[in-house]
Amino acid sequence: MKTELYKKQVKENVVAAMLDYMSEDEDCDYSKKDVQKCESLLLEYLDKLDNLANPTDESIMAQVKDVVLALNTLNDETDCSLIETGEREEIWQIIQDSAVECGLSSPAGDITEEWREW
Repeated sequence: MKTELYKKQVKENVVAAMLDYMSEDEDCDYSKKDVQKCESLLLEYLDKLDNLANPTDESIMAQVKDVVLALNTLNDETDCSLIETGEREEIWQIIQDSAVECGLSSPAGDITEEWREW
């Protein structure tokens, strides 16, 4: 799996956008710690996928569910301000693309939608 590529996308497309928004908005409802937690959750998800010995649809989707639920909790803690439209699109695409590359059968639609609240 191209884990490093996905990690780069997390840093450049998700984290950078969140930090840019923070620097532009004095009343931002999230902190740098929240951004770091989001980054950590996504990087851990990628590492877990990468370390699956014999990936199956079930084991991959278990990781997807875990990261989506953790991101829901984090976003709730920031009054739903951390994951906005741009970040949402980047995050679900990273989650989905990495899951498919790990071996998930071709999904019909967004695989995060079942659990996603952001």
